[in-house]
Amino acid sequence: MFDFFRKILTSSSNNKYDFETLEGIQNIPIPKYKPLQGMASAVNNIEYILQRKATEHKKNGRMDLAIACLRKANEIFPHSNFAWTEKDYMRLVEYLKADRQFDEARKEEQKVKELFAKFDKEREENDAMINREVYGNTDIVSTNETYFVCDECAKYTKRYFSISGNSKKYPKLPEYLLHKSEEHKYCSITIYPVLDDISLPAWDYKGDFIKYCNRPFVDERTKEQKAIFEKEVKEKEEMARDKEFYDLIFEKFPEIAPKSFGGYRRMKASNSENYKKLLKKAEELLGYDFYTK
Repeated sequence: MFDFFRKILTSSSNNKYDFETLEGIQNIPIPKYKPLQGMASAVNNIEYILQRKATEHKKNGRMDLAIACLRKANEIFPHSNFAWTEKDYMRLVEYLKADRQFDEARKEEQKVKELFAKFDKEREENDAMINREVYGNTDIVSTNETYFVCDECAKYTKRYFSISGNSKKYPKLPEYLLHKSEEHKYCSITIYPVLDDISLPAWDYKGDFIKYCNRPFVDERTKEQKAIFEKEVKEKEEMARDKEFYDLIFEKFPEIAPKSFGGYRRMKASNSENYKKLLKKAEELLGYDFYTK
């Protein structure tokens, strides 16, 4: 595996790039990629190679070069033929924190959040345009069959709705389902347009279809399904709280903080004596119990 990545990093097609100096990295141009075909991957893309070089520079103690590589990768990501995730962009933020550039890390994190908010808005607009082209001006939409939703969203799964509320057959679609919100960030409910009396529902139902779509708005999930969703949400929220706490102590009190977030999570999971001492010391230094506030 190591030889595979070394071959990519030293291939002749990439020898024209200088990954070993700040000036060289900063001068790497934004490429014009052709669309990826079939099962093709991005391993030959310059932004992918920059990420691998960042790891290499970090291991060698050259955080300046590592950070420069990730800055350039983030600059190229929006122009790539591969869909890079928010997590990929956030590597730069984590490297800045590791280098104790906390103010700069906060600035970059805000940029990433704003960029993905922009991406989400553009995606919604593009989806709406595509839907109009494919389905015309249909007012009828369907929600999917899912149990990975909160108790409110669960009331609206497996139904046809009218967006305008003018339909005499189907209930009006709740406005909040049309927009992403922090309150429902863990819910996986999907809405898609349908052609009434032509499209078949993608989920099973019992009895008369129209009556089924107008059945009482109640949470129909089983106890087990609710428990799975609640467990997943709890784990994600705990992870977010742990990261917030770790970032705080790493910035403010590096002498008592574990060297990595993974190390912190392991000591917490084992409830080790070092973990208990860490919480007590953090509380003394911060003046309040951050973790349980």
